[in-house]
Amino acid sequence: MPISTSNFGDERDGKYSEYERADLYDQEVIEVAGLDAATVESLLKKLGGGVVEKHQQIEGLGWKATIRPLESGVAVTFDAHDELLEDLLRRFEEMADRAAR
Repeated sequence: MPISTSNFGDERDGKYSEYERADLYDQEVIEVAGLDAATVESLLKKLGGGVVEKHQQIEGLGWKATIRPLESGVAVTFDAHDELLEDLLRRFEEMADRAAR
C-alpha cells in the first residue's frame, strides 16, 4: 500500500477536506502555443497531478486541469483552490515556456 494513502480511520482522513469545497476554487484558462496534449499532460504530472483521462484531464490535490487541443497548441483550464492557483499557474507557465523552446 502506498504511504500516501489517507485511509487510517482517524483524524487524518478529513485533513484535506478543505480542498474539496467548490466555493474555494477559481478557474483560469491558459493557451499554450507549440505544445501538444501529451506534452502538457507530462508537465502537469510533474506538478503532482494524476491522469484521469489520457491527454484530457489531470487532477492533483486541490486542483484539476482540463486539456483542450487548439490549432496552434492547447488550452488548459485550471480549476484550483484559490490558495494554490497563482503558484500553480506560475510554475506551469515556466515549464511550458521551457518545453516550447
